[in-house]
Parts: sequence; structure tokens; C-alpha cells
Amino acid sequence: MIHTVLFDAGGTIVTGKTALETIADVLDPECNTEVFDLLRKKFLSMYLDDNFYTIKDMLTLCAKEAARQLGLEDISDDVPTLYRMTYLEHGILYDDTVPTLTRLKETGVRMILVSDADADVLTEQLSSYGVMSFFDATVISSDVGAYKPSDRTVSEIRKHCREPFENVLFVGDTVVDVRTAKKLGAQSVLINRDGSFTVPADFQITHLSDIFTIMDKT
Repeated sequence: MIHTVLFDAGGTIVTGKTALETIADVLDPECNTEVFDLLRKKFLSMYLDDNFYTIKDMLTLCAKEAARQLGLEDISDDVPTLYRMTYLEHGILYDDTVPTLTRLKETGVRMILVSDADADVLTEQLSSYGVMSFFDATVISSDVGAYKPSDRTVSEIRKHCREPFENVLFVGDTVVDVRTAKKLGAQSVLINRDGSFTVPADFQITHLSDIFTIMDKT
């Protein structure tokens, strides 16, 4: 019987414009695609680095480096504000988020938010939508000092998640979420809303409410 459901945030319960897109638009609106590609490449290299940087730090350093390489104005001092503004003004809850979280809450299932984000921005965003109160605990990278699927993150999840872990679902939209579930010993649920990618997981769904079908069978 499933007793806990872990939820990723971006791409799982909320979507919208990304901070990298906003920064690219501000740096050079006429060549924003080229700038975005450069920003994304730099961001991913830092994300995969053994050293931990917060999202704000990575975005700031990426903006500074892109400006240097492309001979653009350095807007790095404005990046924390742009980051916050992007997620507060351009974030959108998926239509199935509130109904699914509400139904889960009614069943007594424990819910934990597990996200690679800066806690201050993510908490403010989700609180503005009225959904933070659904979660019994949060494991957010800026608080943990590590990103999924690190051992440190998995250890932090275990502090908030009772055993057996095989009775836990981890719902996310990336291979990182699937790998985190595997490390934890939980069942991975890949939400693939438009069927545009293939990542091996224990379950694949196209709508959040599909987790109830999984729960009925496990």
C-alpha cells in the first residue's frame, strides 16, 4: 500500500517560462536562441559539477559568462530579481495539480516536495498558488546543499519518509527523478504529458491523476 508520494516541482506540478529564457531575452532579444543555448550549456556544466552552487549563483555566473563571450552588457546583478520575477509572474500550475493533491490529502497519503530549486523562490511561488500547504515536508536543493540524485538528497528524503520505501511513489518528469527514486528504493513514476520523450521508469503517466490507478494496483 502506497503511504507516501514524492513530487518534483517544475515540469511535474508547475510549468512556465524558465529563468534561462528570461535572461536570454534580456541579454539579447534579437539573438535569444543563441544566447539561451550558451546559457543552458554553461548551466548544465555547473549543475553537474561536484561543487554545489544555488540556482541563483549558477544563473548569475552563466549570465556573466555569456555577456563576456558575446560582448553583451553584464546584467548579472539583476539576475536574482529576474529569476524570482520569472517564476512568480510566468509560472502556471498544471490543471491536474490541485485536484490530484486534494484527493491525495483526503486519503491521508503523505506528500513530500523534492525539487532542485532555491527554496525562497520555489516556496513563494507555490505558496502564491495555495499548494505549499499540501506538503508534509520539503527537500529542496538549496536547503540540502546538493541536487538530485545525490546521496545527500536521498538521505534527506529518508529523514521525512517512513519505510518501507517500496511503498513510496516518486513522481517526476526527468531521468534525474527516476534515478533518485531508484536510489531511495521507491517506485518511479515518470509524467510524460505529451509523450515526447522516453525514460525507463517503473510507471509512465500522462496525467497526475493516473497515480491513483497505480495506487489501486500496488
